[in-house]
Amino acid sequence: MLGLMGLVLTGCSGDLDFIVRFKAVDGLRTGDRVWSDAQTIGAVSAVDYSDQADYLVAVRIERQYTEALGQGSLFYVDTDPQAPERKALMVILDASNGDPIADGQTVAGTARWEARMQQMTRRMEETVSGLAVELGQYWQDLQNLSASEQVQRLEQELDRIIAELRRLSASARHELKTNILPRLREQLAELRRKLQAPENEGQFDRLEEKIERIDREIRV
Repeated sequence: MLGLMGLVLTGCSGDLDFIVRFKAVDGLRTGDRVWSDAQTIGAVSAVDYSDQADYLVAVRIERQYTEALGQGSLFYVDTDPQAPERKALMVILDASNGDPIADGQTVAGTARWEARMQQMTRRMEETVSGLAVELGQYWQDLQNLSASEQVQRLEQELDRIIAELRRLSASARHELKTNILPRLREQLAELRRKLQAPENEGQFDRLEEKIERIDREIRV
């Protein structure tokens, strides 16, 4: 343990040296690469089994990538994309959540499935928060389509939201309920007025049911 801390504290100037704590390392070893966005951003300096029955992985990140390495970054072990016989420490960079990781800091690693789930959740939440802002332009763009095509696009958007509902945080659900659903309802009402015909009622009823399903599920 002391040797590993020494490696962290005597890193090269400009590079970032810190420790990632894992429950299991799945064969990760010293010298393995640190990967992010299909490129090498650093290397594993040491792997040590701790007195807390977990693993401490010392890593060194090259200076040009350190600013993107915020507290919200995710770390997990996977197969090295360029050397399948070895493992690599994979990093999902995130500089938006708090201060950058500091030299000598210990951060938590995650299992591969957990990291990927968190990444999908973040992407969906980013989509939800940005969707309210983009809806105005979205509706404007739809005006260039026929009313029937607008209905089809609206249904695709509702299906995408339904598929991601279970992954949303409380804040994303609130955004969806207060800002996005009311605008979706307005759009549906406008399309119903444009396409007033008995043969279209079943289609609009289906879209209304999808909106109500979203409304019900975000209340759970």
